[in-house]
Amino acid sequence: MQTLLPMASASITAPTIRLKDYKPFPWRIPSIALDVVIGSDAVEVSCCMELTPLLGAEPQALVLQGVDLLLQSIAIDDNALKPSDYNVTAERLVIHQPPQVPFQLKTVCRIDPQANTSLEGLYASGGMLTTQCEAEGFRRITYHPDRPDVLSRFTVRIEADRERYPVLLSNGNALSAGPLAGDPTRHEVTWEDPSLKPSYLFALVAGNLNEVCDRFVTRSGRNVTLRLHVEPGDEPFTAHAMESLKRSMAWDEQVYGLEYDLDEFNTVAVRHFNMGAMENKSLNIFNSKLVLADAETASDAELERIESVVAHEYFHNWSGNRITCRDWFQLSLKEGLTVFRDQCFTADLHSEALKRIEDAAMLRNTQFREDAGPTAHPVKPDAYQAIDNFYTTTIYEKGAELIRMLRTLLGETRFMRGMALYFKRHDGEAATTDDFVSAIVEGACSQGEPLGFDCEQFKRWYDQAGTPTVTVKRDWDSTRGVLRLSLRQSTPPTPGQPKKLPLVIPLLWALVPANGVPGEEQLLVLDQEEHTLELKGLPCSEQPPALSLFRQFSAPVHWEASQESAELFTLLACDNDPFARWDAGQQLWRRIVLARASGTPNADLEGQMLEALSVLLAAAGEQDPAVLATLMAFPGGPELEALQQEADPPALYRAACALREKFGQSLAPLLRERLDLVAPDLALAWPEGQGQRQLTGLIWAWLAAAGDSAVRSDALAAVSGPSMTLARAALRALQPLDCPEREDALRQFHDRWQEKPVIFDSWFALEASTPRADGLQRVSSLLQHPRFDPMAPNAVRAVLGGFAGNLLVFHAEDGSGYQFMAEQIIALDQRNAITASRLAKVFSRWGTYSSKRQALVKAALDQLSAAQLSSNTREVVEMMLG
Repeated sequence: MQTLLPMASASITAPTIRLKDYKPFPWRIPSIALDVVIGSDAVEVSCCMELTPLLGAEPQALVLQGVDLLLQSIAIDDNALKPSDYNVTAERLVIHQPPQVPFQLKTVCRIDPQANTSLEGLYASGGMLTTQCEAEGFRRITYHPDRPDVLSRFTVRIEADRERYPVLLSNGNALSAGPLAGDPTRHEVTWEDPSLKPSYLFALVAGNLNEVCDRFVTRSGRNVTLRLHVEPGDEPFTAHAMESLKRSMAWDEQVYGLEYDLDEFNTVAVRHFNMGAMENKSLNIFNSKLVLADAETASDAELERIESVVAHEYFHNWSGNRITCRDWFQLSLKEGLTVFRDQCFTADLHSEALKRIEDAAMLRNTQFREDAGPTAHPVKPDAYQAIDNFYTTTIYEKGAELIRMLRTLLGETRFMRGMALYFKRHDGEAATTDDFVSAIVEGACSQGEPLGFDCEQFKRWYDQAGTPTVTVKRDWDSTRGVLRLSLRQSTPPTPGQPKKLPLVIPLLWALVPANGVPGEEQLLVLDQEEHTLELKGLPCSEQPPALSLFRQFSAPVHWEASQESAELFTLLACDNDPFARWDAGQQLWRRIVLARASGTPNADLEGQMLEALSVLLAAAGEQDPAVLATLMAFPGGPELEALQQEADPPALYRAACALREKFGQSLAPLLRERLDLVAPDLALAWPEGQGQRQLTGLIWAWLAAAGDSAVRSDALAAVSGPSMTLARAALRALQPLDCPEREDALRQFHDRWQEKPVIFDSWFALEASTPRADGLQRVSSLLQHPRFDPMAPNAVRAVLGGFAGNLLVFHAEDGSGYQFMAEQIIALDQRNAITASRLAKVFSRWGTYSSKRQALVKAALDQLSAAQLSSNTREVVEMMLG
């Protein structure tokens, strides 16, 4: 029997799923046996599920999800069902009257991975087959509830042609492997995963892959085999990822006491992949960009990013796999927690201070922007149409900040007691964010200590969107040495989301007096809308001590304290909290860049900044090159746009270019001295030497902008050198300049790396983001480049994402950039809805532009809205149109 499914319309708006409607699935499915037979033109999937009705559940139909499946047969307890017993639609299988006692359901389906361009479910990537099941991809493999609260033990048999697919992988441990009886051209492998897991963690890979093998000995003495599978020829680029995995395993044991629980751990690198990586139990699948790397082929930032992502996916073994989320509204339960854990891992291995600054800058330029736009949503959303649209910086990075606030409020020891209780209590379960917070609180108070804040009030952070603002007003009595601080918190409105105030906001603060010696850091818990703090016994002086606020970036908030430039320069020079020191500099840079962008440069402030930088650059100044580079870096464009009355990205770009030129000219002797000072360390292997390379890149950008021909030549030479970090830094330094060195550098990079797609994607991004008079035509031609792979999300993001970062061309005054992007999103949506919907968010801040520019973006959004769109992209477009 064959049942051909009707095709779903590409432009039907998906139903809204709401948290308040959550109900447990009426059946448990304790075990699933899959038999996957890979043929030459299709794959046959036999699925045998054991189902047990929930105790007390009312008799009802069994509804299973399924997309693009060709149903071959269906049986209950080996008895074939009649057509009248069930109904098949484009999206589900409904069995009208299933048994109300435990039973076995067996379905056989055919699927076509070669035709699956969505990169969800089982699909072809180059010459191999691979899976991506999070969030709802398993329904493209077989009929199943496909929801995270249904946990099962999986046994998987895979059969395929031995020559074409010599490697067959799935979750767990391999039970058996060998040639197929009666057909030596085919072989089979059976995998068993003893852990309960939801369907989104299922994984399968089949292909011609080479294995790099290592091992890890756990703290209890067990040997774990580590295998990294890559395409032939890529083996030399795997050492960094493998060492990162071993560091991750050791760190999780040392810090959290969590040991790996299986005999083997497999990782596969795939070029065609929507995500960065996926934590499938014991079979992690990675975007090849986040595996294949060494110092010649990846920058310092990419090496650290790879280490962090490898750690993130490994840490999911406990915070995501052993304990998963009950429903997709709880997505941050696993993602926010695991981001927090990988941030701590990177901070422990490298620089805690610089990692905190990096994370704060990222939050300000991405998540704050999201929180202030039409796609704003809570860390725990209450409704969605396409869950793929909620894999956002709010869920991940803001979710991590909520956990960090808990640690700040409780202290390290109490917080870790709570973490230990969470892992112990919910192991093997599908949990909620409420379960997590309750475990943290109970563990923290397990020795009788008071909590110190209202738990229910803290959980408001999970339930509402928007970035709070804390306003600080000061009253200074210079004759008595009394400083009175009046603090008020507020959260701006977001679309359709009422606000509950006050929130619980941890504020770490200190005073920095005129002598430059910071006072003791203190924690203030802001849990009222208004709070007053009176500080007595301070030294009497005309000006109050400088106020160092939200040290360590203790809460993901804006703050307004009306601090004069002199106070900020004091903090920049003297504060002993690295984040607060950097933030003072960022506030000064904001004022400088915004003044330039408005057409009224602040000469006095620019002069003061030149003096401050002269002190930092001097031989006796800032000694850490990475810190110095961080202090000299301008704020990100999105952060600056949010501070303009009418966001004007091209004006901000031109202002930054002008400032690099001016500061490069004024500080040239000191900048050259610093280049000479760090030069001997440029060749040090990562992580050594990364600060020196970072500072070199920044100085190149300033001096190249200032017209330094020697630096332009040095930068050009670096493009062909042994360090990808310096090559990329050189390209970035030359990119804004219409000069022969820029064109030579881009040409050399193209010729050197065109055979390496993982690296060549960065050339696509550089070309697409280079400001040129014919920029739009150049970007259009990139889409026809013989090395451009339209099916590879990395390549698409490189070209179209790079184009969105080409501020002068994307924001062209005639709207041509917006129209071009809309056309590309419509075309992309037909083959990869996830990538298209994420790309559509480049228009999310259109409401902050001038009325003329708004009209141009609105025309592009209307063009998108009128097209036949997937539910993913339509949801994003309609949110932006309001």
